[in-house]
Amino acid sequence: MNNEVNFVSPDIEANDLEMFGMDDENIILGENWILAHVMHAAGLFPSVSEARRNGWDKPIPPGLSDFTVGRGKKKVWILNDFNDLNTRYMNDFS
Repeated sequence: MNNEVNFVSPDIEANDLEMFGMDDENIILGENWILAHVMHAAGLFPSVSEARRNGWDKPIPPGLSDFTVGRGKKKVWILNDFNDLNTRYMNDFS
């Protein structure tokens, strides 16, 4: 059993995947997914509803994220769209 799973936004370009060390076995994030969808697709919960009930009812953060989840310490990597990262968080640094 692989203890690591990668998720990528459909908008990520191949050179960005290479830069972040993502392999060829990536799962493409679905439209309007939240972290509950990711955790279900990673096999950590039997349903999206169960993942929501366990606190994963949150948006997927922009950029690169990693989570270590469950007793088996499964590593979940997410490379989400980050093109507007600077404009989204510009006011946080003012």
